[in-house]
Amino acid sequence: MTIVFRDADVAALLADMGVPIMLDGIPGIGLVDENDQIVVTNNGRGEVISGVHTVTVQTSAFPAITNGMPIIVDAVTYSVQKRFKEGDTAFTKILLGSV
Repeated sequence: MTIVFRDADVAALLADMGVPIMLDGIPGIGLVDENDQIVVTNNGRGEVISGVHTVTVQTSAFPAITNGMPIIVDAVTYSVQKRFKEGDTAFTKILLGSV
C-alpha cells in the first residue's frame, strides 16, 4: 500500500518535529537525520562507512534546489551536495556538505 501525502499534511508533519532551515532566502522547516553512506569500497573485500547529515524538506516549499547552493539548518551553514525526491515526491531529502 502506497501512502500519498497532500501538501497540507507535509507541512503539519514537519512542524511537529522539524528544525528551522533557510534555503535560497526562503525560510522553512526540515527534519535532520544522520545516515550511513559507503565512502570507499575495495572490490567487495572491505568498505569505509561514514555518517552523513541530511535534511528532509517539503518539495513544494523548495522547488528549485540545486547542488552547491548554501543551506542553513538549525543555525549551521552547509551546502547542498545532492537532493533526492522521496516516495510520492512530497518530500525531498538533501544531502548536506561542508561549505
